[in-house]
Amino acid sequence: MNIKVFLISFVSVYVLISLPAILGVGYVIDWVPEATLFQKFKGYVIDGVTDNFLIKIIISCIVGIVVSVAISMRQQSK
Repeated sequence: MNIKVFLISFVSVYVLISLPAILGVGYVIDWVPEATLFQKFKGYVIDGVTDNFLIKIIISCIVGIVVSVAISMRQQSK
């Protein structure tokens, strides 16, 4: 199992799963006119990445392991 491939696939899948929460509309901060840029950043990005993190980590680990093993097996067969 290649650690580099695992980490790249883990991070990419985690970010891909987090995108709907990051790009979501209707977050409470939308309705506050005095919200600063940092508060909006925290509201969208930080909360989007940390919401349901356990499920995202499990899915990302499974996909990372599958991709890493598949690439390792493909390289060994050559």
